[in-house]
Amino acid sequence: MATFVSINNKTKVIVRKQGYPTHCKTFLKKSDGVIWARKVESEMERGLFEDTSKAKTILFSTVLDKYYASCVARNLKALRFIKAHSNIIKDSLAQLRLIDLDSERLASYRNQRLTSVSPATTKLELGIIIRALKFAVSEMGVYLPSFPQVKYPTVSNARHKRASSTEINTIKENISNPEIRIIIDLAVHTAMRRGEILNIQWQHIDWTKNTLLIPETKTGQPRKVPLTAKTITSLKQLEVKDLGLVFSIRADSVSQAFKRSCAIAQIDNLRFHDLRHEATTRFFELGLNVIEVAAITGHKDLKMLNRYTHLKAEKLGEKLRNLQG
Repeated sequence: MATFVSINNKTKVIVRKQGYPTHCKTFLKKSDGVIWARKVESEMERGLFEDTSKAKTILFSTVLDKYYASCVARNLKALRFIKAHSNIIKDSLAQLRLIDLDSERLASYRNQRLTSVSPATTKLELGIIIRALKFAVSEMGVYLPSFPQVKYPTVSNARHKRASSTEINTIKENISNPEIRIIIDLAVHTAMRRGEILNIQWQHIDWTKNTLLIPETKTGQPRKVPLTAKTITSLKQLEVKDLGLVFSIRADSVSQAFKRSCAIAQIDNLRFHDLRHEATTRFFELGLNVIEVAAITGHKDLKMLNRYTHLKAEKLGEKLRNLQG
């Protein structure tokens, strides 16, 4: 049974039932309180009552912090990204209670962000928000009467820039650091990511089988990469050791040197990561199939892999002519 307490011309209604936390609400009219209490008790009796008290008190900033802590505990690769964008999200949504973070609010956030950042960035931030809300439901015991939905912005950021052998050689000629020149060779011949290259350790290279083990990757799955004769030659230009990192240079130094060299050579719209695109495309032009290329590059999503296959028409024509005799 509900308890009714008069406080300053208002009525405080208290509903207690075994198996449920105590619920309180204050009304100007006792009659409204009676109706509310009957509804709550009826839903409890029928097992239909859902407690929204947490959603009405917990701020979204608290959820974001707890979600980030869970990401730290899982040692996710994108911690810096999640932290940086969570802080941006907090500027707009931190003080909202979870119950107020509905579809309209998310759509408003999306539209506001699209005025200053790219659709891709906006989509990524919406992803953080949705994952944080799911965390609140699954890990914090929060009940949301309706889970907010939002349409993600359309993202079309696939790059079609290819790097010719002449351009790559010119870029290397403008770089004095031998480590960076070798790093460029590795990117072109293995399709490895910049971070994967910089984390290579001598003990992971099998000189007999000409393979390289990458124990930690972006996808969380280790893989082995075949090394070409040119790649082996490049690596042996360094002081070969039994253990430890192969390269001593910082990631941002590699990108900066690459960018400077492109500027000197007047090569526009080319980034270091485009070398991964180029290497992947060359694998297809050599005749490797999708599964074989994915095994080398580490792509899990074959649709994503398709973005890298900007095959040159003349290469395809040459392959067709060979097949047709």
